[in-house]
Amino acid sequence: MGIEIVFKIAGIGILIAIICQLLKQTGRDDMAMLAALAGLIITLMMVVDLIRTLFDSVKQIFQLY
Repeated sequence: MGIEIVFKIAGIGILIAIICQLLKQTGRDDMAMLAALAGLIITLMMVVDLIRTLFDSVKQIFQLY
C-alpha cells in the first residue's frame, strides 16, 4: 500500500488536468469545472479511506477498545 497510492493520485491529477485543458480550449469551462470537482472528490475519497485505515490501526495498536 506504499508508493502505489501516490502514483494513483498523481495519475488522477494528470488525467484531470489534461481533461480540463481540453475542455477549456473547446470553450466548455463549466464542464471543465465539473471534471476538476469530480477528480477532487475521487481523490478525497481515496485519502479518507487511508485515514480511516490509519485510525483503525492506531486503535488496534494501543488497544483503545
